[in-house]
Amino acid sequence: MKVLVLGDIIIDKYIYGTSTRISPEAPVPVITYKKEVETLGGAGLVYENLKGLGVDVDLYDTGEESSIKTRVICDGHYITRIDADKFANGTDVLDKIINDDFSQYEYVVLSDYNKGVLDESLRIIQHLNKFSCKIIVDPKRPAHFYNGAWLVKPNYKEFSDFGFTNWQANIVTTNASDNVVASIDNVVYDIPVEAVEVNDVTGAGDCFLAAFVYGLTKEYSYKKCLQLAVKGSTKAVTHVGTYTLAVSDLEDRVVFTNGVFDILHKGHFELLAEAKSLGESLIVGINSDASVKRLKGETRPINNVMKRISQLEILPWVDKVVVFDDDTPYEIIKELKPHVIVKGGDYTVEQVVGHDLAPVHLVSTVEGYSTTNIIEASK
Repeated sequence: MKVLVLGDIIIDKYIYGTSTRISPEAPVPVITYKKEVETLGGAGLVYENLKGLGVDVDLYDTGEESSIKTRVICDGHYITRIDADKFANGTDVLDKIINDDFSQYEYVVLSDYNKGVLDESLRIIQHLNKFSCKIIVDPKRPAHFYNGAWLVKPNYKEFSDFGFTNWQANIVTTNASDNVVASIDNVVYDIPVEAVEVNDVTGAGDCFLAAFVYGLTKEYSYKKCLQLAVKGSTKAVTHVGTYTLAVSDLEDRVVFTNGVFDILHKGHFELLAEAKSLGESLIVGINSDASVKRLKGETRPINNVMKRISQLEILPWVDKVVVFDDDTPYEIIKELKPHVIVKGGDYTVEQVVGHDLAPVHLVSTVEGYSTTNIIEASK
């Protein structure tokens, strides 16, 4: 599923320093500069989080200048924020959007920070609905600006201040210190929020939104999507500065293994069972048919990719199967960011693709069992 993020892009700048004295000119700390970090915020942070979660996502380029929010952090404490606002010309943005085709997108996220990009939100939503996109809005203005959206995500204050109490479509309302309440397809959900030490709320709502959309692209239940969203925002507030989510922040302990898995045998079963015991979610990467032919010759695979997927998916240990067309799963491992990679004991750790990205666990091989032996024995 392909996702588009459209909205106000903010530049979040952090200036870090330390202080040991008070200025003689005024009762303020004198801060010794240490470093400066610049990241995308607003719509840009939603995009960066979705990208970090491995979602197929684009960020719409409006061509407008971005506002800059500069935060000064001294000895781990938030001292002040300096805003340099830039406001987009909403009419110019609309003129650009209505000439574009959005048919490739399943979901479009409208991230509204009231900086002009979505001033013409109603007409933008009308245009997007022509392509049957599911439109998800993070609002910053009254509810009627978003009529036609599939789902809106106001926080508790926005819910009451902007008139979302009578909203008829899908809605998710966040109250960071208590719970998340949602009504989606006429089913009400109440998701508790874990109490954690809050270091910085910057970008927490964007992480919530990105984690929720990530769940949608995985076709999880709405309840699980909301639970992932709560996990994402909770993770964000425990860090100072904007945070970019990884799959391992949302999913339970993720284990990854890979192979051709052409003709399943006892060795495969024991490897998969042990891999599953190392975490809550086992993701199995398999080579595409083209990849197998490159690696093993034109007579392989015996079973095409769809058969191999179905054979694996019915096993009790396997939670998800992903296909890669490259010769190795390195790029998939980079996207998934598993907690551990599992391979057979006929490898060394250094031979395992992705050993530089995650810890490797080797499973003892079952002597006498291999797909090659089975094929040879059948001749």
